[in-house]
Amino acid sequence: MGRLLQSLLLLLPLAGLAQNDTVQKIIPGRTNSPAWLQKPYVIMISADGFRHDLADKYHAVHLIALRDNGVAASGMRPSYPSLTFPNHYTLATGLYPAHHGLVDNAFFDPARNTGYRMGDKKTVADSSWYGGTPLWVLAEKQHMLSASFYWVASEAAIQGIRPTYYYVYN
Repeated sequence: MGRLLQSLLLLLPLAGLAQNDTVQKIIPGRTNSPAWLQKPYVIMISADGFRHDLADKYHAVHLIALRDNGVAASGMRPSYPSLTFPNHYTLATGLYPAHHGLVDNAFFDPARNTGYRMGDKKTVADSSWYGGTPLWVLAEKQHMLSASFYWVASEAAIQGIRPTYYYVYN
């Protein structure tokens, strides 16, 4: 293989990095109401495909420390279908997929004559796909700052609201 081709192949993985948005987004001008400053923080962590016993089995010390100093679910009964996007949005809204609208990671909506795909950034950022009120929208409506790191639908302005702090998934 020629040197030029070898160099291009070595640089190929770096080409995708330049296209990814890794900057934290911050909605300016928001503050917590004084009442919320006296309350404890809530951090919800979901590790996709991470079984309840894996932290202990593989000695994930930081996850174990978070659990031991807070709370953890003793188990989970997933919604149907038991896929990433429908279940994570169910956790955020408390609604079943048939009620919040994300019925699969990818699906066709005949009423719109178009589809939703979790890998389609334009579709994922379109708030019209998401029903219900996710936790960050509820918090922001109560003048409580929220933050999201790659949570399903958090980069869309649901009900016109995004978390105060968020990242665009890459």
